[in-house]
Amino acid sequence: MKGYKQSKEHVLKRAQARKRGAFFNCLECNKQFWRKPYEIASGNNKFCCKPCYSKNQKGVSKGVGRPGLSGSRNPKWKGGITPINKGIRNSAAAKQWRLSVFKRDNWTCQACGKRSKKNDYLRIEAHHLKPFATFPQLRFEITNGQTLCKKCHDKEPKGKQVYDIK
Repeated sequence: MKGYKQSKEHVLKRAQARKRGAFFNCLECNKQFWRKPYEIASGNNKFCCKPCYSKNQKGVSKGVGRPGLSGSRNPKWKGGITPINKGIRNSAAAKQWRLSVFKRDNWTCQACGKRSKKNDYLRIEAHHLKPFATFPQLRFEITNGQTLCKKCHDKEPKGKQVYDIK
């Protein structure tokens, strides 16, 4: 009948009669559930519902991982290959330095004087006056930072320049 909604029990009963699909046990709550052939083919036969899937994946999406599987105990561990430079640039100290520079300069580009407005987005970046690689002792000094917009920052010379180290 057109527009007639069948109950879940009725659909399961008909599917079992045609021998299509199968029963599975949920990995999280161990509840028995039915899956149709196309769901089985796509691999949707491990959890009975989204909350059970979410419980099983807890912490994985946040980058925390499952307890006991961090670092060298993780099967995908590659021997600590994250470059030191990347680790320093993504550290909490670097983020705090960047925020401090933005606050000091009032989120305004120091080269062109532009600032982000409601319908006019302007990307700002923190620029090291003395290079990050050449002067490791000045990496997190607020006086060595300057707020620049993306356009002005791209105009700045790249790479290690020769500086007089005093």
